[in-house]
Amino acid sequence: MNAETLNFKSGELAAINISAKDGSGTLIKSNNQIKKILAFPFVANDQTFTDKDIEGTMKVEYINFGESHITISDTSKVNLSASDQQRANREALLIREALSKNDPTLTPSFQFMRPVAGIVTSPYGKQRYINGQKRSVHLALDMNGKIGDPIIAPLKGRVVLIGNFFYTGNTVILSHGEGLYTSYAHMDEITADLGKIIQQDNQIGTVGATGRVTGPHLHWTVYFNGNKINPEWLIEEDFLKTLLQ
Repeated sequence: MNAETLNFKSGELAAINISAKDGSGTLIKSNNQIKKILAFPFVANDQTFTDKDIEGTMKVEYINFGESHITISDTSKVNLSASDQQRANREALLIREALSKNDPTLTPSFQFMRPVAGIVTSPYGKQRYINGQKRSVHLALDMNGKIGDPIIAPLKGRVVLIGNFFYTGNTVILSHGEGLYTSYAHMDEITADLGKIIQQDNQIGTVGATGRVTGPHLHWTVYFNGNKINPEWLIEEDFLKTLLQ
């Protein structure tokens, strides 16, 4: 008898039944069943994955999320000089380091709130073109807002990075524990303090238009166990209940 194949989507967060009580990673008990929470990456083609705690194979399906075409008038933000490229490379290392600062004192609830009130203006997964040039896939959520609109922490977390970066402007990264992080980019004002715990619903700053942008908005990225997942699913009504079904 062939092992079961479980099907998932690019950027999906899933809770999968396991038989062992001593499984590794993020485990949660629901209806007397131990579940392991996994994040699946964006894939350009269907891919299969395995996990030592889960029987069978997991297939992640490619989804065509569409395209996004934007125009940036400041071409120096599109075709970088050598010095700007060096700066961007240094900042990428700082961000990578911050995403390794897991806080062992925190356990995420996965009961997310919206970080801003504005609507989604650019969804996760779109193939981005800037000034007609094909660039990386948009693995975040852009949410509308005016300069000065409040940004709140959607979950309790610790501030592990604050900076002003070439691409993302004024940026904050929160660690929520167990490999879950959220990033907030293009902010105007940052009101959070590095190293401090931020309670859910507390303000961390305001919407802005810093870095490489076409206008004010929040660029919200969610990372779990090294994968950038789709934030839009996390703020759907009854997300946690649906996750644990």
